[in-house]
Amino acid sequence: MLYPAEAGEFIAKHAQHVKLHDEGLDKLCQEMLQSLNSNKLEIPDTGADSTHPSKNHPRPVDWVFVCDALNFCFWSYSGAEKWTVDGHSGYYALEAALIRAIKDGHDITNPQFYSKITEGELRNIMKGDNEAEIPLFDKRVAVLHEVGSILLEKYNGTFETCVKEANKSAVKLLQIIVDNFPCFRDENVYKGQKVAIYKRAQILVADLWNFFDREGWGEFEDINKLTMFADYRVPQVLVYFGALSYSDELMDKLKKDVLLPSGSDEEIEIRGCSIHAVELLTKKLRDIKPEVEINSSLIDYYLWCYRRKYAEEMEKVPFHKTFGIYY
Repeated sequence: MLYPAEAGEFIAKHAQHVKLHDEGLDKLCQEMLQSLNSNKLEIPDTGADSTHPSKNHPRPVDWVFVCDALNFCFWSYSGAEKWTVDGHSGYYALEAALIRAIKDGHDITNPQFYSKITEGELRNIMKGDNEAEIPLFDKRVAVLHEVGSILLEKYNGTFETCVKEANKSAVKLLQIIVDNFPCFRDENVYKGQKVAIYKRAQILVADLWNFFDREGWGEFEDINKLTMFADYRVPQVLVYFGALSYSDELMDKLKKDVLLPSGSDEEIEIRGCSIHAVELLTKKLRDIKPEVEINSSLIDYYLWCYRRKYAEEMEKVPFHKTFGIYY
């Protein structure tokens, strides 16, 4: 099994539908250098006022865990009504729904509750502003049952146990997650080689790191070994800047909203090449600004928020559409 960084490099080397371009990476690198302020990469302000609960929440680690367990597949077809909560869409809508659930007294961070959550209970928690339903609703019920049961059976009913076992190692925590929680095990076979993308498993680790300001539950000594989190939207930004390009055949499919099957060569190439592009971008930025903390997780946050901030402009580039629980 090739882990994400090596998998991305392997996929990029053999890709037939997606290409990397050094000049586009340089252009994006220059754009990001403008966001370096006081030796820190400033993440674009998306204008969203939805926030995580306070770190003083009784179960902050389990809050991050359940949020990332449900953090997948928010896209809608072009022109279709989007699932929104309190005016927020996508991941921010999920966050808003969970915050509302906590305020309404639902014990949503407790696996004793969500391991047995009913469809009716979750439908009420995920109720949107309109008639649109959160995508893959049935899968979300199944995911909550799966991860909740595993926490209760193996980890004393809390994800804190997993974080303690990892002993401040992002890589070890990643391994614990993918070994023990099947819904995070984002693996495929590409050109005869087993490749791991691990989008949601990695973002779970990085979200802990970010949420707890690199301290306490969020202290990981090897956070720089994580890659970006290959999703639908970050590749859109990479193509916009010319760091990636798609074949005419693939671009035509994306413009026509043709579904790319999960695990298809085209889908794997978009995600794998995105990983490798960000690894190269990380190296470029470190070479230019060695004194600044730069890693692939931070660059992913930057690119994802850049897409949200300039959403209208980004729509010039179609994003790929795949149904699945891995991103």
